[in-house]
Amino acid sequence: MAYTALYREWRPKTFKDVVGQEHITTTLKNQILNDRIAHAYLFCGTRGTGKTSTAKVFAKAVNCTNLQEGGEPCNECDMCKKINEGLAIDVTELDAASNNGIDKIRDIIDDAKYPPQEAKYKVYIMDEVHMLSTGAVNAFLKTLEEPPSNVIFILATTDPQKLPITILSRCQRFDVKRISNEDIKKRLREIVDSKGIYAEDKSLELVARVSDGAMRDSLSILDQAISMGNGAVDYNELVSMLGLVTNEYLLKLTECAIEKNIEGAVGTIDDIVFAGKDVFLFIKDLVAHYRNLLMVKVTNNPEEVLDMSLENIELIKEQGNRIRVEEIMRSIRILQEAEANAKLSKQARLYLELAIIKICKIEYDNSNEVILSRINRLETALKSGKIVVSKGASPKEEGAVTSTNSLNSMKAKVAPKKETVHTYGDDELSNSINITAVKSSWRDILEEFKNRRNMIIYASITTGRPAACENGVVTIEYDEQYSFNKERLEKPDNNKVINEVFSDVLKNRVRVNFIVKENNEEVKNPEEVLTDVIGSDFLEIIDE
Repeated sequence: MAYTALYREWRPKTFKDVVGQEHITTTLKNQILNDRIAHAYLFCGTRGTGKTSTAKVFAKAVNCTNLQEGGEPCNECDMCKKINEGLAIDVTELDAASNNGIDKIRDIIDDAKYPPQEAKYKVYIMDEVHMLSTGAVNAFLKTLEEPPSNVIFILATTDPQKLPITILSRCQRFDVKRISNEDIKKRLREIVDSKGIYAEDKSLELVARVSDGAMRDSLSILDQAISMGNGAVDYNELVSMLGLVTNEYLLKLTECAIEKNIEGAVGTIDDIVFAGKDVFLFIKDLVAHYRNLLMVKVTNNPEEVLDMSLENIELIKEQGNRIRVEEIMRSIRILQEAEANAKLSKQARLYLELAIIKICKIEYDNSNEVILSRINRLETALKSGKIVVSKGASPKEEGAVTSTNSLNSMKAKVAPKKETVHTYGDDELSNSINITAVKSSWRDILEEFKNRRNMIIYASITTGRPAACENGVVTIEYDEQYSFNKERLEKPDNNKVINEVFSDVLKNRVRVNFIVKENNEEVKNPEEVLTDVIGSDFLEIIDE
């Protein structure tokens, strides 16, 4: 006899064999025992959780001629055997994904009119019913609502949201849950023990975690592992077979990000590229890696939610202890942006490098979350008294501006020259600013007026130009035709703002003075101007 896959060999034959769905099997058994069988059922749930298997067991139970105690089918009478072998003509199993046309539904409607030939009930099991076409659904509605008394429809779907409300309202709906890892492990242990196969508990636990709540997936993985291990399930071979060995590049690149080592991170990315890795797929793997780090931080039992070997989970835990949750969440957001951008272009490496630089250097990240976090840190520091804002402090009080020694030492590093006066008194001006510094900062000064919405001052000062700077006094010169701007800017309110802006941009206390350039130059004719510019040796003027 040909080999039968484990998930087919161990398909549930009784309600007791259906793992993890007691809320459904209990209801169905009670309906059979109390003769309250409905005409239409809908089983909803993810793949491999027992929807079709439950439907087949139910079809056997309602037609079993030797029903067991508790509403279980006997699996020994002729009807049970025929249904198990797929030979019962009164039990029809239909795949709606490949038979979704209106013609097939019409055939079922016509067939349902005739009484069952050998069973008590005609049972129609329709899998993936959400794939039915609109015409097929409309044709099916009347029969589904009022079928003959000896007809039962059992619908199964993995996507109930796609079903119209007209279908949902005509069925008794049962939501098939994902099976817990513990229940899957127990079932796997029962199978390997019955077959005399050696398997460690941690191997079965790993299979249960990777199967994601689907019994069929776990049996397929176990079947493959038994074949690889030649009749035994070896943990290390299972890890290798499932591809759960953690990529060393993921750990290395994350390590560089935690240590803010941009040079090492860029070098690692270069190694990834030259190793022939797909950078776009690597970005997706990196997102998954950070998700694993997050799960380690926020759950008490990460082994239950991580599809990884125990050794790799320990590596993830060790790395997770060195990074905060908010940093992980920020990194995931940045990497997801990089993944979306890389998907639309062929520059995946560039977007990965930009993402890693953003992760390493938070000052390069201009997202709203980062800006808000910076503001929150400043507000917290202000409320705690670590930062004291003092306006007009004297040199003796300068130490009160910051109460920490670190800030004072930072000031000493930034401004080691003591001859520069940084006080904000009214009479002491900086003598370290020259006209060159003023001219180089002129554009920044004008932009600062625009940023502060002082547009009148901006418009008035634009017509001038820095002419001199001595002993902290900056002189702005105007042509005679713009002398009215000088008068406007010398008003006390405007002059106060101007001095403040100049001092802030130049980082030194200065005062601004305005002068008007007298126009005493003689008016030259065009010939004289050309002679001055070109030179008399190269210019010959011909009068006509």
